[in-house]
Amino acid sequence: MSQKYAPYGLWESPITADAIAEDSVSMSDIFVDPVTKDIYYIEQRASEGGRYVLLSNQTQNEVFAKDFNARTRVHEYGGAAAIAYSGTVYSSNFADFLVYAAKDGKITPITPEDPKRMYRYADFCVHPVHTDLLVAILEDHTHDTPQTVRNSLCVINSTATTVTSLVCTENAQREFYAAPTFSPSGDKLAWQFWEHPDMPWEGGRLYVADVLYDPSTHTLSLCNTKLVAGDASTISACYPLWASNDKLLFTSDEGEEGNRFANLWECTSARTKPVLSSVVQQDFCMPPWTLGNYPFAFLDDNGTKAICVAWRGGRSVLYVVDITTGSYDEIKDESFDFVVIEHVRRMSDYTFVFTGLRSNAPGAAMLCTLSGPSFVPNFQVLRSTASTSAAPFPEGIISLPTPLELKLAGDNIVYAVYYAPNNPAYAGSSIPNEKPPCVLGVHGGPTGLETQNLNWLKQYFTSRGYAWLDMNYSGSSCYGRAYVERLKGNWGITDVSDCIEAVQSPELRSLIDTERTAIRGGSSGGYTALASISLASSAASKTKFFASATSNYGISNLELLADDTHKFELMYMIKLLGGTKEEIPHVYHDRSPVYFSARIETPLLVLQGNDDEVVPPAQSWTIIDGVMKNKGHIEAHFFDGEQHGWRTSATIKRAIEFEREWYEKSMVRTSVSK
Repeated sequence: MSQKYAPYGLWESPITADAIAEDSVSMSDIFVDPVTKDIYYIEQRASEGGRYVLLSNQTQNEVFAKDFNARTRVHEYGGAAAIAYSGTVYSSNFADFLVYAAKDGKITPITPEDPKRMYRYADFCVHPVHTDLLVAILEDHTHDTPQTVRNSLCVINSTATTVTSLVCTENAQREFYAAPTFSPSGDKLAWQFWEHPDMPWEGGRLYVADVLYDPSTHTLSLCNTKLVAGDASTISACYPLWASNDKLLFTSDEGEEGNRFANLWECTSARTKPVLSSVVQQDFCMPPWTLGNYPFAFLDDNGTKAICVAWRGGRSVLYVVDITTGSYDEIKDESFDFVVIEHVRRMSDYTFVFTGLRSNAPGAAMLCTLSGPSFVPNFQVLRSTASTSAAPFPEGIISLPTPLELKLAGDNIVYAVYYAPNNPAYAGSSIPNEKPPCVLGVHGGPTGLETQNLNWLKQYFTSRGYAWLDMNYSGSSCYGRAYVERLKGNWGITDVSDCIEAVQSPELRSLIDTERTAIRGGSSGGYTALASISLASSAASKTKFFASATSNYGISNLELLADDTHKFELMYMIKLLGGTKEEIPHVYHDRSPVYFSARIETPLLVLQGNDDEVVPPAQSWTIIDGVMKNKGHIEAHFFDGEQHGWRTSATIKRAIEFEREWYEKSMVRTSVSK
């Protein structure tokens, strides 16, 4: 078939919003019953209103009822909603916030009735001897404001259907817990702890305590609690996992300034030390925005070898680490084409499971077995997120990512990922010498990473003749702690300048039409988009640098956010901006786009969920009002039932189409008609 020509941005594409929305499935978790070795996974289905469905790999059926939603809102972002132990599956249910147990077809609640939905549970671990006792995070919303929510560790007695406190202090409204884990004997418990104003990747601390069992009351208590790793504000220790009764492994970014990466560490009764013989300049974990996303697992019963995920160039790398010698071997194989590996869990000797994402194929729940002295991998797809109903897209339509290292002002290196326009039905533009319009994506966080896995939204645009550029600006994760800390005190400044300078760089100017570039982002990425087109400090706001912009539930008022967001991120901004709003009120004002809405000349699209508690709808309404009062070019859409991000098929479809139509109106058709 002969190829066609049409203006960039106006190509016809078989990748429709309907196709993306109706079959949108993501694999949110995978876990293994350590006793039976049965595998389970949780997938999120947009076609079912964003429901999280818990499935048995053995039967391929749902473990709980058809209306059960295996999701938790602990820390608002959730994660670690379910586990399995000795044939019983335990899970939080989003519908009523209770925890349920399922075994042999029988489903029973194991936490007390909670008609006002005040208590949230997550991150369960079963005591290996007294198996009806589970330790979990308890988040108490009795007084439901960000300043008064209380976090603690509790014990759930699944036989008596009771919940008792295990670790709770008078400062619970400032505190957070994660990753409780029993030693193999059940005699010790490890967990992560942090408190305001830290985030877990800034000052996460690990504690270990002796576990006492009282047979007369069938209860657990702790004694001899010790801090074993991490330090408030300065060193982050995450993901504790017992290799034996005396050895705890975890990740830590402790090290010399300028050479700090989250590597693997170990703690024994004798000492705490790095596992690796020298620092590997790669992060062996992502920041724990969600619970339970472990980046390593043991490969043998003795805990002498581990499979570990590290991040190199914005992509996942797999290593087999010898814990006794400190050496490591990379798994290199033609079959290894995953760019994101998460939720790593041990299955049996040299066999593990994980959720994997590729650049050129849908994601999947995976099983891997390593064999021989060189650890040859055999990868098996357990369950794919590929559509089972939609017709396949044409071969060759996927635009593959090109990672970029861009040298910007001051010789600072920043990282980006470029996707070229690509559609096998088109040979190029019908307009001589035309360069493609570009969508610049800004990830959320801001301590996050835009990964290089297949994303159909990006392909929706590249298959229509757009270029797409993802910015992993200064402050992004998985490039070491120094890169993250470039944003300290500079949020709204450095992230904005990185985006502007990237578009102006020689590498990008040769690829895209810099006068037809749209900036878009969600949450804090939406903030960067708004800041770039409004703030007095932004070079882009002075010249209408960006031709169009989209804010998905973006932040417009930092003063408002300091009081009105969820507990997890309530004090996140203090380090990002350099102080509290009482200490530096001028900074909060000068970096709030809402106060500079009169400067917004860039056409702006605003998309917002009406039930968002992370970035409440008021953040969008205030910027909309400001732009409208100044007769700016703005369009807005609010979605009932949506929280922080789109979960339902109807919203996903509408959001995609609104954004495409907006770019066509504001920067594509206007230039074509000239």
